[in-house]
Amino acid sequence: MKRNKPSIKERLQELFFNQARVGLVIGTAEGDLLEFMNPYFAAMHGYTVQELTGRPFADVLAPEYRAQLPAITEYIYQTGYYSYESKHIRKDGSIFPVLVTAYIVYDEENKAKYRVVNVVDLTELKRKEHKIQRLYNQASTLARTALTINAALDLDEVLETICFEVSTSLKASCVTIRLLDAKRQNYRLYYSYGKDPQFFTPSIPAALFERYFGGAEQVTVIEDMAAIEDPAFQKVFGHLNLKSLIGIKLYNGKEVSGAILLFRFGEEWPVTEEERMLMQGLAAQASLAIRNAQLYMEIKNNKQKLHQLHQQVVQTLEEERRRISWELHDELGQALTAIKIKLELVADTIYRNCLCRAELGKIITLVDDVVTMTRHIAYDLRPAALEAVGLIPALRNYCRTYTQRVGIPVIFTSSRDELPAISEAASITLYRVLQEGLTNAAKHSQATQIEVLLQTDAEFVSLIVQDNGSGPGPSELPPETGGGIGLLGMGERLSALGGTLKTKFLPGQGFTLTAQVPWEGRR
Repeated sequence: MKRNKPSIKERLQELFFNQARVGLVIGTAEGDLLEFMNPYFAAMHGYTVQELTGRPFADVLAPEYRAQLPAITEYIYQTGYYSYESKHIRKDGSIFPVLVTAYIVYDEENKAKYRVVNVVDLTELKRKEHKIQRLYNQASTLARTALTINAALDLDEVLETICFEVSTSLKASCVTIRLLDAKRQNYRLYYSYGKDPQFFTPSIPAALFERYFGGAEQVTVIEDMAAIEDPAFQKVFGHLNLKSLIGIKLYNGKEVSGAILLFRFGEEWPVTEEERMLMQGLAAQASLAIRNAQLYMEIKNNKQKLHQLHQQVVQTLEEERRRISWELHDELGQALTAIKIKLELVADTIYRNCLCRAELGKIITLVDDVVTMTRHIAYDLRPAALEAVGLIPALRNYCRTYTQRVGIPVIFTSSRDELPAISEAASITLYRVLQEGLTNAAKHSQATQIEVLLQTDAEFVSLIVQDNGSGPGPSELPPETGGGIGLLGMGERLSALGGTLKTKFLPGQGFTLTAQVPWEGRR
């Protein structure tokens, strides 16, 4: 009997079935055998079509999934459709992920006739998913590490955090950080994590470092440490008994500034591409954090030097004031007193010439005023009471004499009768703050009353000067400094002692100046 020639539709269906790039299996609705399949399905599992035909479907399932097959088959038969992820096994025993979509084909009487199974190999998709997940994890690690590393500015704390994060992220047994000493041309050990610093060589010559870790690549992997016979290299690293060593260069701009060296004890470390990318990201964060910490340290050291220089200037200024004060009091004061006495003697002898006597009286009065003024200047330059009786009596006495000279009532109050001995610098600084505060009140605020309060707590000695005036004008109290030149100088002096100077003005309530010196200023 002559067979009918297949139609174009049938030929296309056959072509599609045989050339499809997904696995296709067609069998009876309730069957569990591989009855009819396309070549791609067989090749996917490492077989030919002939090798698989007639075998149970369970043969291509991973062992751990075979027990589920009867329930899945029943579910497909009852519902007509099911799509799920599973794992299949190849002829060589390798396991691979698949997406299985099965559905029932019904006849004209709506009876289940065939079961069609579509199988897609997910190996490449899963590989990409895993890669994306790894990249996401790396990005998350770098973001978290950046926040952690840059949270501190102290160099030791930054180095400790870097070592911890690198060790945790890359599962390294030990991490060391070496920074370039350009002057000595070596890489000095600054921090180690996972092993005591004494276990390592303190410094690596720059030439040796460049020989093995130089070049354009930021990450250098020495996979076989035993293969390096260089005595200089073995002197530095031989005692560590390592199989692999990884060096990650740190940069300051385009220049190498240091390196992170890491390893796993007793293990070879074949670095993956993902690990290399993570190392580069961590190194970029570490380089920035270390540079910020070094800049902070430089600023801190420079600030400390400025404080020391300022203290030296202030000390020199106070010594010069003391010398001038003594000279005014002891020499000029005595000379003026001697002149006054002689003028009085002359006035007593010229009793007949009343006109001359009157003129001499004016001169004697003028000399008296100059003597008084000299004593005030000498006292302002260096109050003897500060050294003789202490800070509280000296402040009280200055407020009293200021009231007499200027005419503005100054009320002094202290929270205690005596202060524990504090440093001379702290005492004279608080005294100068009082002078500056009273001078500003008299010159700029049109105050009619001033209150001065000295109080203490567990941390500070505080001097508060408050007036009821209109406050200083903008030129005397620029916002960027919080005070004029005098107050700015007082602020610098207090800052050098670890103290602060604060100003506050409220219309109708006057101007308040608060100086605080910590008790660390004690002798």
